[in-house]
Amino acid sequence: MSKDKAKKLKKQKKPMSPETRRTLGNTFKSLISNQACVDGGKEAPWWIAVIFLVLSICLPVIPITVNLSKAYGSQFVAGYNYATDRGLAITSQAFKDDGYDFKVQDDNLLHFYKDGTELTGDLDNTFKADIVVDSSTSTSYYNFRMFVTNYTGSKLTDYINAINNATFTKGTTTATAKTDENKDTLYTPSFIVLAPDTMLMAVYKNQSLDRVGATASGLNWLSTAKESLLDRVLKTKESSTTAPQKTADIFYNWRQVLDETYMYAKGIQMRNTSLLYLGVYAGLIFFLGLMIFLLTRGKNNPFHYLNFFVCQKISWWAAFTPAVLGMIMGFIISGNIIGQMGFIVFASLRVMWLSMRQLRPLQ
Repeated sequence: MSKDKAKKLKKQKKPMSPETRRTLGNTFKSLISNQACVDGGKEAPWWIAVIFLVLSICLPVIPITVNLSKAYGSQFVAGYNYATDRGLAITSQAFKDDGYDFKVQDDNLLHFYKDGTELTGDLDNTFKADIVVDSSTSTSYYNFRMFVTNYTGSKLTDYINAINNATFTKGTTTATAKTDENKDTLYTPSFIVLAPDTMLMAVYKNQSLDRVGATASGLNWLSTAKESLLDRVLKTKESSTTAPQKTADIFYNWRQVLDETYMYAKGIQMRNTSLLYLGVYAGLIFFLGLMIFLLTRGKNNPFHYLNFFVCQKISWWAAFTPAVLGMIMGFIISGNIIGQMGFIVFASLRVMWLSMRQLRPLQ
């Protein structure tokens, strides 16, 4: 035999073994065949089942994480604002005209100035700007209020609660305590509170006690530009020459601030929610494996020889197709608990059907 022929023989690939061919076939057939899941769990290498397990846990979580990533801090004023845009513009300008300034530094709104001099001590309820509608007539009411304080912790909580619970008689700026008898004649103004480590904004219907939106919890200044807050929000385009255009620019700037203050909280929510669902889905798959193990323990069941680990592997194989369907359903019905439950329903139904058909006891 010549050397060239010998080299060619060495280079020839070995044919695929029957075991490998069977495993590969079961891998693809398991997408629709429950019997392939049983055979794969019993015969295939353990690492294939682990791959199915990891994919089955992660795939249904993808639409949940994607949906959370699309949330933004100013979302609550995206479709309606009940003149909040005008309120933010006017109150911000009022503070600026009175010589005030607030600066974001060291990841906090720490520095408050009046005519260039930094203010010290508590900045309480007197440090505010209001929009009073029709103040020149006998009928007037608060449309929007802006508060700035250096309170933190429980003191800030009490401060915000007092603002949020403040009620006024409709058509006036007269504060009135709310009772069951007079609640139909009262209203709460929309407002925003700026504090060193957070901010809060709530929007109410005009002259109503009905709140239509509010900022999310956990807002902070970590992702906000380190500069004068008033200079930033009051910056308008050179092409904006009319009052409505300037108001739109200022409202846009405020929405940017709202989005930035929500960034950290959104990251925490994405992480916690994703980990929660990863744990739920992993627990479900292991629970279904336990159910397969328990259902095959009967003396009349020909599969009672299957040990606990093999039953788990069958569950891992069977979970992949429901995971794909759950992911698709999650994207179609995003942001809905029905979409998040898709994988749970599909996986439970498949394992139940598998147990009744492929692993059923003898009659």
